[in-house]
Formats: sequence, C-alpha cells, structure tokens
Amino acid sequence: MRQSSRTVHSEYSKVRISERLEPGNMPNATFYAESVPFEQIEKLAISGGYSSIYATSKPSVDVVGNWQNRYCSLADTFQPVLDRVYNFDVREDDVWIVTSTKCGTTWAQEMTWLILNDFDFEKAKSEDLTLRSPFLEFNGVVPNVPHDTIEAANNLPSPRLIKSHLPAWLLPKQVWTKKPKIIYIFRNPKDAAISYFHHWRGMVGYKGTKQDFMHSYIDGYVNFNPFWPHVLDFWQLRNQPEIFFTSYERMKRDLAGVIKDVCKFLGREVKDEQLSQLVAHLSFDKMKDNPACNHVKEFESMKAAAGREVDEFSRFVRRGIVGSHKDEMPQSVIQEFDDWTEDNLKDYQLTIEDFTNYSKY
Repeated sequence: MRQSSRTVHSEYSKVRISERLEPGNMPNATFYAESVPFEQIEKLAISGGYSSIYATSKPSVDVVGNWQNRYCSLADTFQPVLDRVYNFDVREDDVWIVTSTKCGTTWAQEMTWLILNDFDFEKAKSEDLTLRSPFLEFNGVVPNVPHDTIEAANNLPSPRLIKSHLPAWLLPKQVWTKKPKIIYIFRNPKDAAISYFHHWRGMVGYKGTKQDFMHSYIDGYVNFNPFWPHVLDFWQLRNQPEIFFTSYERMKRDLAGVIKDVCKFLGREVKDEQLSQLVAHLSFDKMKDNPACNHVKEFESMKAAAGREVDEFSRFVRRGIVGSHKDEMPQSVIQEFDDWTEDNLKDYQLTIEDFTNYSKY
C-alpha cells in the first residue's frame, strides 16, 4: 500500500485566518490555517497559497476522530470567506445540499429545487441553477466573482436551497442549532476522483498527470478534502430527522424511489405525472443538454479570473456513469484507492456498499 505523502502539520507555521484579512475584519477568527508544502501546490497547479484549515475551538457538531486533528484542504482564496460562511444567517426552513466534490451535487440540487418549487420545469430550464440554488462558499473558489454568493443566498426568498461542499464542522454554526433539512449525497470516491480530475483540467487549468492528481486526492490535498472524514461525519448523523443521507449510485439505480423518499423527507407530495416528468427531466441526456444545469455563470467567472478559455470542459455534467473509474484509472491506482478506503473504514466496520445501498426509509 502506498504511503501517504502528507507531512505532520506541526512542521508548518500556523497562521490565524484573521491575520490574513483586512485590518478590522474578523478579529476573532474561528479557524486557523497551516500552509501546505510548496511541492504539493505545484503538483496541483494552484496559483497562490494552499492551506489546511483547522478549528480554533470544539465544533458545535460532533465529528469523527479528534476535532483538533481535523482539517480541510482549501486554496488560500477561501480564507477571507470562512468566517462569513460560519456566521451565515440560517433559516429553519432552509434545505441544504451538502456533498464532497463531484458526488452528484448538481443532480441533487435540480431534483430538490423542483420538489420545493411545485415542479416548475419552465423556470428550471430558463434560470441558471446557480441563481436558484447558490453555492455558498463560491466566493472562495473565485474571489473576484461578479456577484457575492453569500449575499445572494442571504437575499433568496424562503424556502432557500443552498449548496455547500464544506465538511460538517465548517458549515454555518446555526445549521446545528436551527436544524434545517440537509440532503447529503455520497459517491464512490474512485468515480468522484476521476470526475474531479477532469473538473480540475477544465476549470482550474490542471496540466499534471492523472496519477499525481489521484495521489493528491488520496492524500487529502485537493479542495474540500479529505474525503472519508467528510462522509463519516454525515454518516454518523444519518438517523437524525433533519438529515437525509443517500448516494449517487442509488439515484442511478432507482431515481424514482429516491425522489419519493426526498418528497417524504421534505413533507412534499408528488403526483404520478410529476414523478414521471421529474425522472425524465433528471435523465443524464436532459441534464447534459440543459444549459441551466451546466454552471455557465461559474464557468464565466472562473474564465474571467484565470484570464483564459476553458478548452475541453464545455459541460459540467460529463459522463454520469457508475464505475467510470474502471476505464480511466490504472489498476495500480485502483488498488491504492481500495487500500485507502479499507484503512479509513475498518475501524467503523463499514464498506462502500453500506453507503451506496443505504435508504433512510
């Protein structure tokens, strides 16, 4: 089994996030940052700094492992927005879509928005999903984005549908007191990593090798990782009434069943005709060809920030195949992922199938 290249964090200086902000802003930071070694930044083709983010005090939600050792890898562009996100004003009737990256987030957003908005298919086709359901911390992905995504989420009428890739302990603190509904989507990390590789090539401009990216993913260096702690936090919360845990694989296998479960979870009714329409609307071919679901505005923001064209990544919805890693990932890397998964799950006596087959109802 390949050894992780992650170095002990204490070798790197801890920089309080508030010290990196403008004077007078957020003087009492909730998080601090440890710089990631340059060779890892270079390997990921990141311009600027990259850090592991830690909490300064015990999170308001229980997390797996020792909270003081828990970190989230993020480009330094995220640091000015983390306290803003943490202090975001949550509403009790919010619905949140939370996932690790490339786990069917867009698919779940579109499904849930339509359920919450009386199956308004015309609006779903005409208005960009990023406006209907903001990606809360997107200001951290692109700091000079034309519109402030946190402010956009603040201004949405209720019930709001909000997307985040942050781990449980980095989400707004009011999430755990006001208890809005949270839909968490799991995906086999081998497929998620392959999808993320293509995402980084198209949207970040990654020019490195696929194998280097896979190793960075396993080592937890890419944005919003490490993967398994992110998943396990929500897995241990799955029986809470405000948490709905499902998987990309289950959505592919029984989309109608997942839709009916989400309707039950949200207290919404779905008629047979609406169910059929929604299943058709959410089909891969329809999603792939729907500009409103392909994050056009996010592309425009990232292209403007990078000062370049996006060459190969014209569609956010790419393949949508369960098991896509099998024809894109060398067998040696597949084995590394399997060993890494086993190492992370053995103490919990869990397997991939426990997540992909789980049903709340």
